[in-house]
Amino acid sequence: MSDYNFPTPEIAQWVEAWRHTRGLTYDFLRALPYAVMNFSPHPEFGTLARQIRHAADIESAYVAAIHSGKMEFAGQPRRRALEQSKENLEGYMRHVDEELVAALHGLTPEQLARSIDWGAAKPTLLQHLMWLIQHETLHHGMWAFYAKIADLPLPQSWKDTWRLT
Repeated sequence: MSDYNFPTPEIAQWVEAWRHTRGLTYDFLRALPYAVMNFSPHPEFGTLARQIRHAADIESAYVAAIHSGKMEFAGQPRRRALEQSKENLEGYMRHVDEELVAALHGLTPEQLARSIDWGAAKPTLLQHLMWLIQHETLHHGMWAFYAKIADLPLPQSWKDTWRLT
């Protein structure tokens, strides 16, 4: 499918922004030695592997909400076996990314017009999608903190994007 087949220019622009944001996550994952994937700066924080898996699980919940019109976190199974390898994590993220792009290519006029039921909040589809980027970016900040504590180098893309040293 061509990127020009998105139903609106705004959705196409959002996909471009998402690909950049998720690309930073892929760069971070690839830069991590597997030996530190189980690092966490605090017992109440998830490990790096769990954090990255969580980001993909959340994306999956956002995709389901695009289809159903309702955001539900409780129904998402935690695929902890994915945390056993960086390849599994990246494969899972790529799979969910493909599902997201397919959902956006296939948006109906009704889906474009309706809000997403988050309970108290009822964001438009575009707001819903912006919240996904915000969630991923929140994790980028957390992961930069993890990397600093563990004295891990950040990928060049992070240094360029976030002006980190």
